[in-house]
Amino acid sequence: MKLDVNYLNRFSKIEIDNDVLLDKNIYKNTEIRDLKNVHVNGSANIDFEDNIILNLNIKGTMILPCAISLQDVEYNFDTEIEENIGNFEEIYKNNKNSLEISEILWNNIVLEIPIRVVANSVQPSNTSGDGWELISE
Repeated sequence: MKLDVNYLNRFSKIEIDNDVLLDKNIYKNTEIRDLKNVHVNGSANIDFEDNIILNLNIKGTMILPCAISLQDVEYNFDTEIEENIGNFEEIYKNNKNSLEISEILWNNIVLEIPIRVVANSVQPSNTSGDGWELISE
C-alpha cells in the first residue's frame, strides 16, 4: 500500500480507508495460511516537527492451523497502529513520490498471531489423567 508523499506535503493529512491485499509470499514461512478481508482505516499526517505519523486501524481474518487437528481456523484480528515513520524531507528524498507502508502493516499483523488456536469442532479427547481431571473449561 502506497501513500502519495506529494499529496501529504500539500494537505498535511491523508485519510486512509482501503482494503489491502498482501502478497502471499510475505507469510509463506509463518503459521498464517491465508489473510482475508484486511481493511485499513485511519490517517497519515505531518506533525509540527515535519515527521510523518500514521494512525491506523487494521481489521481482518487470519486462517491458521488448529493446534489439535490442523484444520483451518478463522481468527479475527483488530489492531491499532501509531507509528512515527520519520522526517518528511528525508523520506521525500529517498522515496520521491510514494511511501510503501505494507511492511508496517505486516509487522503489526504478525504481532496479532495467537500462540495457538483450536477449532470449535474439536473436542478434547483427554479430560483426565494420572492425578488430574478436567472439571470445567
